[in-house]
Amino acid sequence: MKRLLLFAITIITGSLISAPAHALFEARLTYGLLASKPDLAPLFPGQSSIPTVAPTYGLGADVIVSPPLFPIGFGVRYENMGVDASSSGLEFKANYTRTALLLNYRLIDTLLFLGPIVSYGLSHSGEIKAITNSTETANFSSSKISSYSIGLEAGVKLIGFHVGAEAGYEDFRWKDAHDKTGNLSDQDINMSGSYIKVLLGFGI
Repeated sequence: MKRLLLFAITIITGSLISAPAHALFEARLTYGLLASKPDLAPLFPGQSSIPTVAPTYGLGADVIVSPPLFPIGFGVRYENMGVDASSSGLEFKANYTRTALLLNYRLIDTLLFLGPIVSYGLSHSGEIKAITNSTETANFSSSKISSYSIGLEAGVKLIGFHVGAEAGYEDFRWKDAHDKTGNLSDQDINMSGSYIKVLLGFGI
């Protein structure tokens, strides 16, 4: 009897895992971290105790459309991220938004999903500030921001809801960033780094 019950559970579980659960449309909220390592020395010239940068973090949203019987999905990603780090009277602030084209490929797309995901930045906005003893000494923005990311996403589908995570690398560069205060010359600021996101959404 125990063997029969175990066999039945195995068959049912296998059927659930292998059953197709392809969503034509996905909408999901994300919370992510980007472990940027920008060189802050040019933003605080002559200073020795430069702040240690923590990862930028924030909320976002993805919308993905997957044609029937096709493992590739197309969509749009929006992110609103920021960071605030300080040390010995010096403060570094960064805030930005990013809208990107999204492309994913599901190696597994049943009740579980797994596969690579890439994004390419279409629109960016934001500013990077340097503050010394409560006085803003630099405020950088750029019209030449570029970005792309390569990662792996995985998760589970629970009665229409999707829960998962994504991790990878994002190349994120602010070229010819201009200081609105006029204190510092134009600079190239590299905000690239590894990233991780948690995902919560639904599919139909």
